[in-house]
Amino acid sequence: MTQADDLPRDPAASEQTPPPETLPTEPPQALTLPEAMLPPETPEPLAADQPEDGLLDVDYVFPSHPEMSGGETTTPELHNAEVLGSSDVGESQIHSDGSGTSETPLALDAPPIPESATPSASPDPVAALPATQSAVAEAASAPAAPPSVPEAVAVEESSDLSSFSTGELEEETYAPTVAVQGPQAGEVISGYQLNQDLGRGWFSANALGAGPSVDVYVRPAPLWAGLRPHRLLPKVTPAGDLLVLAPTDGTPLTPPLDPATAQAYVTELARLLFALEKQGYAVTDLDPASVHQTRDGLKLRMPPQVARLGEAVQPTLRDSFTPPEVQEGQPAQAKSGVYLLGALFFQWLTQQPLPAEGPSSVVLAGINASGVPQLLNGMLAPLPQRLSPTELLAALKTAATTLPVYQLAAATDIGLNPERPTNEDSYGFVWKQIGQHGGGNLILRAVVSDGMGGMAAGEVASQAAVRAFLASEALSFEASALEAQVWEANAAVLTDMKGRDGGCTFTGVEIRGTQLHLGHVGDTRAYIAQGGAVVQLSKDHSYVAAMVASGQMTPEEAQVSPERNKVLRSLGSLRAPQDDYVQVLPEPLELPVGSRVLLLSDGVWGEMLPPVIHDILLHEPSLQRIVDHLIELSLASGAPDNATALVIERVR
Repeated sequence: MTQADDLPRDPAASEQTPPPETLPTEPPQALTLPEAMLPPETPEPLAADQPEDGLLDVDYVFPSHPEMSGGETTTPELHNAEVLGSSDVGESQIHSDGSGTSETPLALDAPPIPESATPSASPDPVAALPATQSAVAEAASAPAAPPSVPEAVAVEESSDLSSFSTGELEEETYAPTVAVQGPQAGEVISGYQLNQDLGRGWFSANALGAGPSVDVYVRPAPLWAGLRPHRLLPKVTPAGDLLVLAPTDGTPLTPPLDPATAQAYVTELARLLFALEKQGYAVTDLDPASVHQTRDGLKLRMPPQVARLGEAVQPTLRDSFTPPEVQEGQPAQAKSGVYLLGALFFQWLTQQPLPAEGPSSVVLAGINASGVPQLLNGMLAPLPQRLSPTELLAALKTAATTLPVYQLAAATDIGLNPERPTNEDSYGFVWKQIGQHGGGNLILRAVVSDGMGGMAAGEVASQAAVRAFLASEALSFEASALEAQVWEANAAVLTDMKGRDGGCTFTGVEIRGTQLHLGHVGDTRAYIAQGGAVVQLSKDHSYVAAMVASGQMTPEEAQVSPERNKVLRSLGSLRAPQDDYVQVLPEPLELPVGSRVLLLSDGVWGEMLPPVIHDILLHEPSLQRIVDHLIELSLASGAPDNATALVIERVR
């Protein structure tokens, strides 16, 4: 029989796996059972008389990697079948002499690598299988030695496992594969050096050699460059391949703004949306920081992004501002600009951007400004229900139309002249006000009239003129309408006088909303106090006034002239209307809050210098005290004539 040492070392023979039945019935003294020699199935339970040192009575343990745990890890509770079923476990070889064990990683169903194998042998366990039973015995009787592992491979494996066990993975940075496109900071284009990229095609730049820093646009052919000039849009000048933005002299609007101011600014921007819609454009993006307040009013520092109506929109995103349909790239619609204004309006009032989930009734109801939640609801609604620019302007006008509030006081006195037993002055006012959605309307008429003719004639004329003026159905939308009311008063004077001599002077005003109209004949007067100054609205139709106008008399001389009571025009002296006989204002006069209108008969203004009247009208807080004080000063001067005063103030 050929000995094992004489067997040829044929690599091919090592690939043959010996069948299980060739295993020896009794183990050699130094033989350790190869793991791969056991059948892959779970072994049957051992018989009760099985010897304790039998081949199958072996404890198998999992080998531990020296770099991970630094020692062996024993798992006695795992069954042999579980151990043998893993392809990554090794074998703990136990010698009969009780010497130490060495671990050799083995593949499933493969015997240990023969220790006589050279380091250069194939690491494949299948290639190292013995060909015969004698080869197995030889391998088992050889002294145990640790497997030969190339150093480089061991180091690499240790490094990988260490990284995995600590959770620290190396990060690899890849170089960009797409080249940077477009102009960059530091480049020189069309005589301008680009300094800082401001985004969306804008750079700060300086003209080479001189000039302050300006903003320039570097992308070709923006649609906003073709918009018609508008007072809210910035001025842009072409410069070669650039568009140079003219600097805006102003400051950005800083929230919070009061509702009235914010609503006024939104109204101006809504007019811009309306104008752009007429040109066929829709606003799809607007930088909130570009809205500036300048000396000339509201102005945009940067032009808005626009798209042609009906064309596809390039999707953009500005957090809490971009309309949903613009984010989705839907065709451009003018309503998108209304959404932008709604988001801007909301931020001006609340100092907060729109919620990420969008506006809700609860959020809008928290804005404590009458009419504003309803307005915002229409501006921020889904596209089908959202307001158009035209509808927005109408809604803003309705929301801003609140009825003004006025206060009025009046007083009259017969005077101290014993030869005037009757007070020939008359005054009156009527107040018609209707409050309804959209603002309603308010009409306030007031008049002072001084009768002439003596005895029972002067007071008849003044009373007839006052009644007719206050009862007139004509509405003074224009100056000609108020002039017609005065001629109605003239006709009433003629009727009531019944052919007797006499007439009256007349100064009447009609306030419609916040606008003042004037109708005047004779030498009663109307003053207005605004912005800390007092101006006489009426012109005296008197002899001394004509002398002063022609330069034949000074105002100081006219004040004390004995002819100062002679009037050149009056109601009741003409039976037919005459052009330019009644003084009216060429345009209605706007009455801001705090404006005061004062009507006086000549028995008051004729007894004191104009600065005294101006001072009382400007600085006396009580309206009733104003008229009472003027009457008192007239009486203190002797009051040779009847004295009447009426004052109106807009308080809200």
